[in-house]
Amino acid sequence: MNIHHRHITLPRRTFLKGAGITLALPWLEAMSVRADSVTTAGAITEAETPRRAVFCFFGLGINGRDFTPADTGLDYTVTPILKPLEALRRDFTVVSGLKLTHSGGHVGDRTFLTGTNTRSAGAKLRVSCDQELAAAIGRQTRFPSLSLGIKRGTGFGGYYDQTLSWSPSGTPIPSENRPHVLFDQLFRKETPDTLDAREAEFIRRASVLDSLSEEARRLNNSLGANDRRKLDEYLTGIRDLERRMQNEKDWLRRPKPNVESLEFGREQSLDPDKSGLEYRRYQRLMYDVIALALQTDSTRVISYLARMDGADGTGSWRDMGNPYNYHEMTHHGEDPDKLKWFTQSDIWYMEDWAYFLNKLKSIKEGDGTLLDHTLVSYGSSGGAINAHHNHHLPAMLAGGSRLGIKHQGHLVKEDVRLGNLWSTVFDRMQVPLPENFQGGETDGMIQELV
Repeated sequence: MNIHHRHITLPRRTFLKGAGITLALPWLEAMSVRADSVTTAGAITEAETPRRAVFCFFGLGINGRDFTPADTGLDYTVTPILKPLEALRRDFTVVSGLKLTHSGGHVGDRTFLTGTNTRSAGAKLRVSCDQELAAAIGRQTRFPSLSLGIKRGTGFGGYYDQTLSWSPSGTPIPSENRPHVLFDQLFRKETPDTLDAREAEFIRRASVLDSLSEEARRLNNSLGANDRRKLDEYLTGIRDLERRMQNEKDWLRRPKPNVESLEFGREQSLDPDKSGLEYRRYQRLMYDVIALALQTDSTRVISYLARMDGADGTGSWRDMGNPYNYHEMTHHGEDPDKLKWFTQSDIWYMEDWAYFLNKLKSIKEGDGTLLDHTLVSYGSSGGAINAHHNHHLPAMLAGGSRLGIKHQGHLVKEDVRLGNLWSTVFDRMQVPLPENFQGGETDGMIQELV
């Protein structure tokens, strides 16, 4: 005789309230849509599992001679720089030969996720693909996206950007670069007083934006065609802010996930804008917080400008004995000592990248892992053969096996646009490509990956 036990199905975002506190529950069996019997309770269906994308940028390229494998396929010969990833070789694909039309030199950072030549005179700034993803799926999480970097802010107006993310109106979105501050933003519990203060601030900011919009509309009637176009861009920027504010307000009084605090130690040494940065500790804590943000479904889209295109911001392993900055190493002039340190530095960076991927792989989710349900890209806008070319870009896509990615080990896509890799990410995220995606810097997908 079969006994069928009925279970109450709980929403995934269920909270316990009592004694003045509210706690977010972990995943429970009753939260599954299949939790209607003992035999199926707790199984997470594909429809319930979030799809996530992380875009990581490492400025100034990489020593391609010791990074790019000489052969292709899953059983390629491991190079010195890829050695830290050897145990993960079935979890990522190195894609060689990709190009960007508007890149090279020292300022490809802005092009990486937008695909457009936004530094030329009269060029129109445009949205980055992480923000297009956020527009499609971001309302499901407290943070539609996270914009992170080795430097804080945007850098806009200077020679180098400090963010990869650009809003729909073509304005830069500031990066956060302190892991302890990011952790607080994601998980610090609000008090009734701070909630009231934030709500009052929303009202004040909304009033200011309404006033600005009304003034701009009145002014519009007295302007010529070119000025009206510029004013429309300004109003679009205001609408971007209003949308972000509304999302913040919608989530304001919903409790944040309850997680154990990380041990940050001396916080000044975790701020790249101050002296004494302990880079390895810093980088691994950044990856820890990123993993927590994904695991708690606080966001599903992240951009991370992990190394700058100019002054790299990381310290280039000076504390490990490296006498050169990263820019000096890319202009090695065949100097054997610079080449030696170039490769060694890239190996150390790759060790941290392996730490991140292993962190995601260690977190169970349903019958897979967090890495299986996350598309994680590693790339640069500086070529891998020699310094700063706009072709043979170092690129890697990791994770996503439960999203339908079929890893190839090492895949050569000579003269194919980087935007085709981003098109593949959108396809696996089940998000249709927006109009004029990448400003024309895409003409298909990387079919071998799907």
